[in-house]
Amino acid sequence: MLTKDGVIARYILGFCFFFMSGSEMITGNLATISGVLGTIEITTAMLKYSPLYELIDLIKESQMCYNKPHK
Repeated sequence: MLTKDGVIARYILGFCFFFMSGSEMITGNLATISGVLGTIEITTAMLKYSPLYELIDLIKESQMCYNKPHK
């Protein structure tokens, strides 16, 4: 779960991506990538969930399994 500040930051970042491609500040493939990133950021803000947090938890868990002493 994202905090309230994290959600606000995602909304701002998402709208910045949409603004850059929508106002034609960037064009072509870069505008396409910007639109996709904007969609991802808006979606994670609306769901208040970021898959990156889950990925970080999985990495930490796997490192703990490797660092566990064997009996």
